[in-house]
Amino acid sequence: MTAIANRINQGDIDAYFEVIEEFGPLEDLVEFGSGFEFAADNPDEIHVSVDVNAQTVIPGKELSLTKTGKLSEKAMTKTKYYDLAQDYVCSCALRIARDMFALLPVKFVFVHAYEEQLDRATGHVEKILVLSVKYDRDTLNGLHFTKLDPSEALENFPHEMSFKKTKGFAEVEPILP
Repeated sequence: MTAIANRINQGDIDAYFEVIEEFGPLEDLVEFGSGFEFAADNPDEIHVSVDVNAQTVIPGKELSLTKTGKLSEKAMTKTKYYDLAQDYVCSCALRIARDMFALLPVKFVFVHAYEEQLDRATGHVEKILVLSVKYDRDTLNGLHFTKLDPSEALENFPHEMSFKKTKGFAEVEPILP
């Protein structure tokens, strides 16, 4: 067994961060503009904060073919945009939890998703918490990922999310250990 594996088995939290650094499990999500921060105070859990940047990933327009075979472009409805954004954020959270459980011997993964939103009262763009979830290994492993809806899958875990189909996400409080 390698020295780092021994340290992980002994609950050395610093070894967790070394493994994350070495394997870079979420690097492909960075391509979508997402940033990550990792934190741990307890060897049984890890906290991952993610900047989801849905506005750069979810398009504001839809493309379709007309009856004559021409390409048509129109603005996406708000409800469709927000529905896609919700599934994107929730699927990112699921992916993060799965990767952390695959990499580390933790019992819980806390995922905290942040999004930049315009505060209409101040006119400033602020980063707010829009989703906070406490995943446990056994429940997550029992899900059938090819058939679930990412936002509905949250019902299996303690979570905080305030979402309206016509307004999108609102700020929530974090789930804490």
